Amino acid sequence: MDDQTLSSLITLCSLAVFAVSAFAAFWMWRARRSGWATLADAYGARPTKDSTPRRGESIVIRPSKLGYPWMVTARLTVDGLHMSLMRPFNLGHEPLLIPWNDIEIFAVDTYPADRLYDLKLSHEPNLKIRIGVALAQGIRRAADNVQYFVPPTPPKSVVKRAQQPAAI
Repeated sequence: MDDQTLSSLITLCSLAVFAVSAFAAFWMWRARRSGWATLADAYGARPTKDSTPRRGESIVIRPSKLGYPWMVTARLTVDGLHMSLMRPFNLGHEPLLIPWNDIEIFAVDTYPADRLYDLKLSHEPNLKIRIGVALAQGIRRAADNVQYFVPPTPPKSVVKRAQQPAAI
């Protein structure tokens, strides 16, 4: 092997090590910034295989508004809502187990998009987890003691006015 080939190989290996390190550092930073690490302090758990996984769920942890689109695996177990991130995005993201009695669900009207739901957690009142309709319905079927708060549907006249283009 000549010197130029060896130099290129060393450069390539250095770039690969840097890329892997930067990826790991980014996901560890994101766990702190999004609020996942704060949730893990209160609801950290060990990985579980107790129930059928719901892979590819999307959540947003508020107020940070950092989302995890299609990265979350949710399991609806007897003990509560178990959430973990798919590999390799799970760096710095400890699995969570949120007991059913710590969860309240609030419907959020996000017209014209689909209705979303915020999970309000008793041990972390400053953070909310925004979830989609399918996961909210799964939680409703899995847990009897979770409280739901759904805002009233606006009258059709209000919805009709919202759909009309604004006059300029």
